[in-house]
Amino acid sequence: MKKVLIIVDTSRLTGRDLLRGAERYISTFAQWEVNTLDPNYLTGDFSREIQRLKLEKFDGFFICYTENIPSILKIRKPKIIHYTPKEMIAGTSLIVTSSSKIGSMAADYFISLGFENYAYCGFNNIIWSDLRYQSYSETLVRNGFTDIKYYKDTPSKNKDMNQKKLTEWLKKLPKPIAVFACNDDRAVYILEACKSSNINVPEEVVVLGVDNDDLVCNLSSPPLSSITLDFKNAGFHAAKHLNQLMTGNAKNAIIDVDPVEIITRRSTDILAVEDKELIAAIVFIRNHFYKSIQVSDVVNATSISRRELEYRFKLEFNKTIQDEIDRLRIEHIKKMLITSREPIYKIASTLDFTDPEHFSRYFKNLTGASPSVFRQNINLYR
Repeated sequence: MKKVLIIVDTSRLTGRDLLRGAERYISTFAQWEVNTLDPNYLTGDFSREIQRLKLEKFDGFFICYTENIPSILKIRKPKIIHYTPKEMIAGTSLIVTSSSKIGSMAADYFISLGFENYAYCGFNNIIWSDLRYQSYSETLVRNGFTDIKYYKDTPSKNKDMNQKKLTEWLKKLPKPIAVFACNDDRAVYILEACKSSNINVPEEVVVLGVDNDDLVCNLSSPPLSSITLDFKNAGFHAAKHLNQLMTGNAKNAIIDVDPVEIITRRSTDILAVEDKELIAAIVFIRNHFYKSIQVSDVVNATSISRRELEYRFKLEFNKTIQDEIDRLRIEHIKKMLITSREPIYKIASTLDFTDPEHFSRYFKNLTGASPSVFRQNINLYR
C-alpha cells in the first residue's frame, strides 16, 4: 500500500475541488495510506508541522499549498503540485490552469456584450496572471480591439496604498469598460475600489473574475461574475497520474485545468449596446439558442429587415448573427460534455437535434473534433 502525503488548502474552492476529484479516484481505484496535516488551529503552524514529518517515508506527494514547497521538492519521490511560479519544475508534475483558454473565453464573453473598451487587472511576477493577459489581449486584437488598458501591482500588506493606485487607474479608464481580473481575489479588489470612488458596477465598469468560488462571488458587492475552472476533473486525473508515477508507469507531466463556463452575476449583467434592435436580437438569442432557431427567427424578434440587422450586428459585434448562435450552442455542448455523463444523443436532444449524426457533424465543423473525441480528450472522470 502506497503512503501518500496530501496537503491541500481547503479554505478556498480551488483546493476543495482538487481534493474532491482526488478522493473520487482514490476511493475507487487506488489503495493508498493517506496522510494529511492537522488543521492550523491545532498545530498553529503548517510549516512547522511539515518540518516535523519525515518526508522520506512517503511514496508520493499531492500538494496544493505554497509554503514549504522547497523542502518537499528536495525529496526524490513522485510528486504532483498545484504551484506555478514557473511552467515546469524539475522532477515534478504540475497542475496548471489553462490560462490561454481562460483569457480567450473572457475576451469572447465581453465582445458578446458589445463593449468597445477593455482592460485587464493582474499581479506582478505571477506567470499565470501574465499568460491570461496575453491570451485575453491577443483575442481582442484579433477582433479589432487594440487599445487594451493594463494594470498590475505586487500584492503587499499595504492594502490602502495599493487600493489608492488601483482607484486612480479605474477613474481614468474610458467608460463603459469591461475589466477582466486575473482571479476572483483581484476582481473583488476592483469592486471595492469602484465602490470607494463611486464608479457604478456594471453601468460604468463590468468586472469578471476567475475561479468562481461561489461564497466569494456571491458575498461581494455586487455579486461577481466568474469563470468556472474544472479542478474536480484535474484532481481526479492528478491522483491517477500520481498513482502511475509511484508504480513507474508514467513520466512527469502537466495536468491542465480547463475553463468550463462563465457564471454571470450582477457585476457583468448588462449589454453595452444602445441600439434597441440589437439588444432585442441578443436577448432573443440568449433565451432561445438551445432551440433550433434560425437567423430569420432572430430577425422576427426585431422590427428591422434581415439585411439591416445583419449589417448592424456585424458592425457592432464583429461577428454574424449565426456566429453568436453557434458560439452559445457550442459553449452549452462543451459544458455538458465536460460536466455530465449524459450520452451524446441526449445532449443533442437538449438543443433540438433529432439526428445524432447531424449533431456530431455540427460540433466537429465548429470545433475540429467530434463530441466523443472532445469528451475523451478532456478526460472526463467517471
